[in-house]
Formats: sequence, C-alpha cells, structure tokens
Amino acid sequence: MSKKSKLVIIYCVICTVLFIAVFTLVSYTGKLPQSWVAAVFTALYCVITASGAFLILKFGGPSSPADPPKGLRPDQNLFRQMKTPAATTDTEGRITWRNEAFTNAFADILSSDTDITSLCGLKLSDIIKDQSERGVLVKIGEQSYRVFGYLLPLSNKNAAAAQTKAAGRQAVTFWYNVSDEEACKTRLENERLIVAYIIIDMADNILSGMQEQYSEAVSSVSKLLNNWADSINGRLLEYSDGKYIMMFYADQLPAMRRAAFPILSDVKKITFGGGTVPMTLSIGIADIEGTVADKCALASSAMSFALQRGGDQVVIKNDRGAKDEFYGGLSKHDPQLTGLNARRLILQAKPIIKEAGSVYIMGHKNADFDCLASCMGIAKICLSLGKKTTIVVRDNKNIARPYAMLKEMPDYKDLFFDFERDSYDDVESNTLLFIMDVNNPVIFEDEKITKQVSSVIIIDHHRKVSSEYPFEDKIRQQYIEPSASSASEIVAQMLEQFFPSGVLTADEANLLLAGIQLDTNSFSRDCGAGTYAAAQYLRREGADASEASSFFSLDKKAFMFELKLQSSMKLYKDEYAICIGDDATLAPDPASAARVAETVLKLDGVSASFAICRAGTDNNGDPTYSISARSDGSINVQVILERLGGGGHHSNAGTQLTTGKTVQVSDSPLPKLDSALVTKLLLKAIDMSVKA
Repeated sequence: MSKKSKLVIIYCVICTVLFIAVFTLVSYTGKLPQSWVAAVFTALYCVITASGAFLILKFGGPSSPADPPKGLRPDQNLFRQMKTPAATTDTEGRITWRNEAFTNAFADILSSDTDITSLCGLKLSDIIKDQSERGVLVKIGEQSYRVFGYLLPLSNKNAAAAQTKAAGRQAVTFWYNVSDEEACKTRLENERLIVAYIIIDMADNILSGMQEQYSEAVSSVSKLLNNWADSINGRLLEYSDGKYIMMFYADQLPAMRRAAFPILSDVKKITFGGGTVPMTLSIGIADIEGTVADKCALASSAMSFALQRGGDQVVIKNDRGAKDEFYGGLSKHDPQLTGLNARRLILQAKPIIKEAGSVYIMGHKNADFDCLASCMGIAKICLSLGKKTTIVVRDNKNIARPYAMLKEMPDYKDLFFDFERDSYDDVESNTLLFIMDVNNPVIFEDEKITKQVSSVIIIDHHRKVSSEYPFEDKIRQQYIEPSASSASEIVAQMLEQFFPSGVLTADEANLLLAGIQLDTNSFSRDCGAGTYAAAQYLRREGADASEASSFFSLDKKAFMFELKLQSSMKLYKDEYAICIGDDATLAPDPASAARVAETVLKLDGVSASFAICRAGTDNNGDPTYSISARSDGSINVQVILERLGGGGHHSNAGTQLTTGKTVQVSDSPLPKLDSALVTKLLLKAIDMSVKA
C-alpha cells in the first residue's frame, strides 16, 4: 500500500470520528429536528471527506504502488527493500511504479506526471539501447547517476498482444548514485599534470651588436613567464638560455584556450634593437595522460612543430584523437637563414645520401620555378655522389620553358619520371626520397612513392601544416625553415657549401635565381640576409637577372584573363582586396591567380589581396576553385588560408577548394561550389583570423 493510500485512510477515519462526535453533541442539544441534523452533517461529512481525500491524492507528494508490475513480482520484496533507486515505466517512459529508494532520492522533483525524459533529459529508448558496463551517466541537480535500463520479459498470456503493441511492454531502470566517484574523477582530471616547453624564438640567434639589448629583453621575458607561472599555480624552470619547461594543473587549460594564450601578445610588447624587434615565444603543450617522460617528449615535439610553423604560437598535442590545436602564429617571422644552417643541413644529409641505393626527388602538384629549381639543385648533389637519381615532377604550363631546358641538358634529360611509362615497382628497398618545397601530403606530386622508399628528407620553407605523416617512421630529417624566402634559397646555400666555385652552370644558376625571384616577387618581399647571400652566390656562378626573368613571359590569353580578374576587385574591411573570377571561365594558367594577387597588393591601402578563380573540374565533374593570397607583411595570409585547407608562407599562401573537402570554416564537407560560396568561405576565414 502506498503512502498516499495510507494518508487517505487515516484522513477518512479521523473525519468519521469527528463526524460521529459532533453529530452526537448537536443531537443532544435538541435545537433542531433530528432529521435536519442528520441531513446537514451527512452532507458536510461527504464533502469534507471527499475533498480532503482528493487533495491528498493530488498534491500529497509522489505515491508508490504497493506492488511492482507482474514482471517483477517474483522478486518484489527485493525490489521494494533494495537501497538502489528503481522504477518501472511504460515504453513511452512514463513511471508506473517505483521503490521507496527512488521516491526518497527524487522526492523534490517527482510529481504524478513525471517521466524519464523530464527527470534526466534522456529518452527511455536511449537508456535501454546503451548496453555498456558503465551505464548512462546523467546529472540531476547536484547528484550524478549511472542509469541502466532493461525491458521486462513478456508474460505468456500477453506475449502475442505485446508483440504487436509496443505499449504493452514494461521497462525497469536502476539508478546508481555515483556523485562521489564523479567528484573524485573531476578532481583527478583537474589535478592532472600538464607539461609545456617554451622557447624564446631567437634564443639560438644572437644578433651581432645587439647582445646586451637582447639579454635585457630575455630577462624581461623570463620575469613575465615567472609571473604567468605563479598566476596559474605552476612551476617554471629555465633549462638553457631562453628555453624553459613549465608544469601546471589541467584545470588551468580551459581558461587559456578561451583567452587564446594572451602571454603571446604580452611578450611581444617587450622589444630590443631600439624598440624595432619584438620578442616572441614558441610553446608546445602536452595535454595527455601517461608518465612525465611521455608528457615531456610530446611537449618537446609540439614546441618543435610550433617553430617549424614560424614561431610566435602555441601548439597543443593530445592523445584523444583530436587534431593539434594552434593559437597565435600571426607575426611575420624575421628571416634569419644563414650559411651556418645550410652547412649543418648538408653535413646531416650527405651521409644519408651515401647510404642510399638510389634517390628520388619529389615536389608539389602544379610545380613552379621554385619547386623545379630546388629539385634540380638536390639532383646535382646526388649525382655528384654517384647516386641513381629520379625527379618526380610533372610538366605543366607554369614550368614549360625551364622543364624543356632541363630535358635538353645532358645531366638531367633522363632523370625525370615518366608518369605514363614508369612505375614504382622497381624502386630499391634502400631508396631515399627528397620532398622539396612542400610539407603537406595532400599536395605532394605523387604520394604513392612515399610507400615505396625506405627513408625521407623534407626540405621546405612553408609553415608546417601537420605534425604527423603517413610515413612518419621513414623520415630521417626535416628541414622546414619558414624564415627562408624559398626552397631555392635553401638549396642554393647548400650548393655553395657543397661545391667549389664554378661547378654550377649558368642555366642552373638562372633557374635557381628564377625560383627565388618567383617567391620574393623579384626581391620585394620576404627577403633576408640569406636571400641576398644566395642571390649573390648564384650571380657569381653566372646567373643573370634578365635571363632569369625571361622565364616569366606571359601569353596573350592569360594576360586578358588576368586583366578581367583584376577588374573584379572589391575591398573588404578597407584593407582586404578580393578579386573574383567568372564561374564559366577556367584560368588559362595555374599561376594567373597568384599574379593577380601580386598586382592588386601594390594598390595603396591594401594590406592583403586574394584572387579566386575557377581552376578546373574534379573527377566527378564538379568545379574546383583556387585561391591565391598575398600580404604586405602586416597580415598573415597563411593562417587565413589554413582555415580553408591551404598553406604557404606568412605573406604568400594558396589553397584549392573542391566538393567534399573538409575545412575549418565549415561544419560539414563542402557542397558543390561556385564563386559566391567560395567568397563566403574566404570572408569567414578572414573574420575568424581577425578575431584570433
């Protein structure tokens, strides 16, 4: 019998006793005829008793039937007396019976129409569907419960009917209070150790004549970092000049993520060199379980990744299957490539080349002068060491003239991989692969070769877009230097360290110079001391600027297309120039969009330029679009196009959008594209970068 039923019985007994007492007293007074007294008091008794019983049943709190449903009756004493809350429901989740423990646990929120969904926010079907050993975790008020649900067996009598009518089934749910367990887990998660490696980006480059100013700036940065560590109850240790390790609890990370690590902008307020050079940090964070050694190793890897992406940023790595997180990275990286770095690179690569049985050299899709020239330079080094060498680069309109020139030169005419005739089946087991001017596997000229070779060396000047490769275990060396203007600059300095003067031919020197000219817009951007040193070396080897520039000739069709694309220019936020091509017109030259972006950037007041054009069609016949971006250095266009699946350099980037591609600015794979949608995606990427 339920508590409500008991209350109704007690109430009725009390009303009856009072009625008899009062009726007897009034009857003895004799003031009214006996029939009137009986009628009045009988009516009052019925009204008061019925009303009171109704109010008790309606508002007297949750009731619980005396007996559970038939499916539970063999164990009814067990279910009635168990301390774990249990309740039965119909298939719609309406509660039909509950034990006393359930009633007591949820007394404050139970009513006559309470169902499972209103109680915990989940449908009964979701609870029953979950068959895990841990049950479904729900939070009700301040308490946490793990809920298990089961359909009750059908009785033989009602089985046939219930099979055709789902409402005939009953379900039972058990509610285990795990509030203490969840509180303990939360506390352990909040107190999980986080390891961060921090480096001042120029810690390894002491600038001549600025040592004293630089040391003062480093001291100021150290003080700022110590204050930051104290503010998050962390511990900072300097293990080398300008290099630190910091440990803190995981409960501090959410606030850091929300604020996008303001320490990056705070450090940039510290300058040296007469206030012209800001200090910047690269930070790698390991947000993982495991040993301290595991965390330190991953944090160090994350910091190296941040440096390969140009510094001035935070990279967070985790072990939960989520992608790496990036914060910052908006500063222009000061070019610091030196002959010392090139000497170190050639010394490390030379023994690897000698160990290899043969060498393949691969660039990126739609190779340009920089890609072809850098592949040629590495091929020259490998040939001098007596290695069988193959260049995996397809001919295209971008490189038609220099490609034809190399095919006529005795040293290179037989080196190019023929994609229609050759295969990778005869690749030797100890083959070395150089990947030049690209680090994004999506745009490798032919990723299949990476599965055949035994070791890989990557040389590139674009910011690294991924910390993991499908062939990670084969990588012997990565040299990704975003401060270099071009891959040709890196290779030219390697050649200078490797060969004596006079070994390079004039044609080889001209092609390398053309590669540098392409990526620096004829030495008007992204040039450092290393860029001019490489150009000077090539000039000594016979390069001629006018000869190198002759590679950039333009045909009439491409010229007219680019004029039309330039005329479509629109300004966004007063400093972003966007040129949008016609959906029906294909770009006649893969480099057309890049040249338009270069030209538009010269306009007064334009800080960044973007050119959008129809590039072709994919395998399904859907249109593909290219976006080329250029910047005067005040805006990081690489970060913007990274949100659209692209990459590149601080002031020189690009991407290609296709149907089905997954990008950061879209919640789902891209639908069939047109220029209006591509423009909308670009504007969203710009807005996201501005907010960051």
